[in-house]
Amino acid sequence: MGFEIGNHTYHHSSLKDLTPDEQRKEIVELNDLVESIIGERPVFFRAPFGQNTDESREVVKEEKMTLMNWTYGYDWEKQYQSKAAISDIMVNSPYLGDGANLLMHDRTWTAEAVPDIVKGLQDKGFEILDPAKIKTIE
Repeated sequence: MGFEIGNHTYHHSSLKDLTPDEQRKEIVELNDLVESIIGERPVFFRAPFGQNTDESREVVKEEKMTLMNWTYGYDWEKQYQSKAAISDIMVNSPYLGDGANLLMHDRTWTAEAVPDIVKGLQDKGFEILDPAKIKTIE
């Protein structure tokens, strides 16, 4: 479908609860698997729960990926599990600002809300950025 494919670890474990070797395995084995399926390695990495470690940062650097995190997200919280509620909070969050990275999951209510979220953000003067334009700051 043309989407960027990122790495979010093999088992979605909290990296801070794993040994350095286990962390490395979670990241590299998934990169290997993705490459075996689509012919290229992921270029983005987002740690489960936003919990990066020194080891995960090092592996991401070795794998030449861009380390990502999010500014805010709400779609897993009960009160935002409807199209209207998630649309409203994503556009009117107090955390919305230049460079914000919005976390959204593959959920029915989120998918239904995406057009309204995009329009609401654009109406506020925000631009939706193609992830391919994101560069690592060294």
